[in-house]
Amino acid sequence: MKVSLRRAFLGLLLMSVMLLAVAGSGCIGTASQTSSPTSTAKSPTITATPKYPVKITDFSGRVVTIKSPPKRVIVLSGYWAEIMTILGVQNTIVGIGKYVRYDPYVPKLVRDKPVVGSNFEGLNWETVVSLKPDLIIMDWYGGKYADGQTLKKAEELGIPVIALSAKSVGDNIRVVEILGKVFGKEEKANELANWMSEKLDNVKKIASGIKDRKNVLMINAPTDFSKPITVFAKGSAWASIIDLVGANNLAYEKNFSTPWPQLDLEKIISYWGNETDVLIVVSFSNSTLQKAIQEIKTDPRWRAIKAVREGHVYGVLAGSEGFLDWGPRIIVGIYQIGDIIYPNYYPDWRTVAKELLEKFYGMKYNS
Repeated sequence: MKVSLRRAFLGLLLMSVMLLAVAGSGCIGTASQTSSPTSTAKSPTITATPKYPVKITDFSGRVVTIKSPPKRVIVLSGYWAEIMTILGVQNTIVGIGKYVRYDPYVPKLVRDKPVVGSNFEGLNWETVVSLKPDLIIMDWYGGKYADGQTLKKAEELGIPVIALSAKSVGDNIRVVEILGKVFGKEEKANELANWMSEKLDNVKKIASGIKDRKNVLMINAPTDFSKPITVFAKGSAWASIIDLVGANNLAYEKNFSTPWPQLDLEKIISYWGNETDVLIVVSFSNSTLQKAIQEIKTDPRWRAIKAVREGHVYGVLAGSEGFLDWGPRIIVGIYQIGDIIYPNYYPDWRTVAKELLEKFYGMKYNS
């Protein structure tokens, strides 16, 4: 009897030791699973939980408080929806602006969301209210269009609004950082912002080594050549790219009252006809762009412009059809313009497009 009790006691003791060993190994296993296979000492995998409320200053100068992670967002522009997609918060989008549905760089699930209006024409507030948004992301033009009315109405309804803009290339990087903070996705936002900054720094480095600066004129593709032509002058973000890549924007020589003066062809010729080394034509439509370039190259009047005579007329697609647009794609647009003006200095801009789309957008790039 005593022997049986002793054996039972020893059996229980052995079982306890085994259970402790299993529990200990289980704890070690859990700890190892929290480490990413690609983690390093410099890049810890454990990230802090975003703290709310967060405060940001938007482009209208307003301090906006976001009390909790936004879950129902209306975004009025495709380029900001692109950033949201890169940050992985596209599922929070419940409503979109009129033109977001035409942006191929955002997922179909976003493009198919209810349309609530536009930055320029205003919003259908009945639709807005029905979607119960906890945040509206819009463009800011200083109240020049419907943006002022949208901001006022949203504030009356108690809907937080973030007004964004991009008067410079650097502003696009700031937007990425702002949205990263708003959605608690600062790590991913910093990754994108750093990529954009590094590419921009490389452009500045290349430009600093260019000694023979070319004279460049950027115009909007005319749809009716009998009417004045829009020139991109001082104050236009796109016009600033010409100087950024190391060339001279001829339109900067004149003090226009607007960043987009409209000039007759005769005036353009008298101002810069013999000085224009490169003529860049911009359009939101590929068909309009190709038609305009063909007209410029074949119309004898345009041969009064040096760039036309010498065969240096180039087209650049803007908006959702190309890369010259607000948001991350502006970086590709910069390299595209740099490559057009100085092909011996800049890498093929398509390599930058491929890197951006495949690394951040999760899209294959077919040049």
